[in-house]
Amino acid sequence: MYLLMGSELDPCYQMIGAALAARGLEWRIVEGPFNDPVRLSWYLDNDRSVSRLVLDDGATITDADISGVMAGNILWMNPEGWQPEDLAYVHTETQAAILGWLWSLRCPVVGRLAADLWYRPQVPIAFWQPLLSRCGLLTPEVLVSNVEHESRAFGERLKEGVVYAPFTSAARYLVEGEADWSGIATMQSYSPVCMAQPHGAAQAVCVVGERIVWEGEPPPESARLEPGLRRFAKGAGLNFVELAVARTSTGMSVVAVEPLPFFGRFGEAARQAIVEALIEVLTAGAGAGRSSAATYIRQGA
Repeated sequence: MYLLMGSELDPCYQMIGAALAARGLEWRIVEGPFNDPVRLSWYLDNDRSVSRLVLDDGATITDADISGVMAGNILWMNPEGWQPEDLAYVHTETQAAILGWLWSLRCPVVGRLAADLWYRPQVPIAFWQPLLSRCGLLTPEVLVSNVEHESRAFGERLKEGVVYAPFTSAARYLVEGEADWSGIATMQSYSPVCMAQPHGAAQAVCVVGERIVWEGEPPPESARLEPGLRRFAKGAGLNFVELAVARTSTGMSVVAVEPLPFFGRFGEAARQAIVEALIEVLTAGAGAGRSSAATYIRQGA
C-alpha cells in the first residue's frame, strides 16, 4: 500500500495515483495520519516501533504494510471553531507526532524533512549557501550589515546594481537611487539589512532521487550543474527538492531552494518526468518482503 498524504485535488497526487494504478499497485490518498476520520496508534520503546493506521472506511494497515509514503503536502488542522492559542498547541503537537512517525517508517518516504525544515521549510538562500558552495554551486553575493557605508560600497562594486533582499520574504527590491539608499540607512539604524547581487530570470529545476527535471529547455550549463545539484540534494537529505537557477554577473547561480516543490510551477512534460521519478523513489523498496495484509483495501481515493 502506498500512502499519499495530502489533498485529493492535488494534481501531483492524482498523477502519482494513476501511475501506481497502472503498475497494479495499491494506493490511497489521506489528508494526514491524524486528520479526522483517520486514526493512528504508534507504539515505540527502546526495541521496536509499531504503528496501526485506521482509514476512513475502517480498513486497518500497519507500518509493515506500507510500501511507500508521499508526505509533501499534508493538510493541517481545520481552524474553524478553535481558539487561536488552542489551535496553535494542537497544530504543533500534531506536527511533532507526524514528523516522528514519518521517521519511524522503514519504507521510502518522499517529503520527510529534518526537524528544522519541517517547522520552517521556506528559508532564505543564505541558509543553504554553505552546502551549495561545498557542492560546487554558485549563489549570488550577499552582504548582511547595519553599516551604511559598507552597504553602499557593496552596491557600488556590483556593476549590475544591488537589491534589498529581506530574509523573511521572497520579495526583492532594486536599490535605484539616493532615496532608496536613505531608506536602507534608516532600516540599518534598527536592524541588519541583507543586500544581494541581482540576477536574471529564474528557471525551476527538480531533483527527484537521482533524476534531474528542468522546467523547459535545460540551460547550456546543465551538464556542469547537474552533478552539483545531485550532491546538494543528497547532502541536504532531500529526495525531492526544487531549486531555481538564474544568471548573475559571476555565472549561473542557485537563487532559491524549495524543500516542498510546487508542482504547478512546471509544465506538462516536466510534470510527467517528475511523477515518473517519484514513482522510482517510492517503489525503491518494492519486493522487500513486506506483509500483504492490506490487499483488501480499495485502490485509490
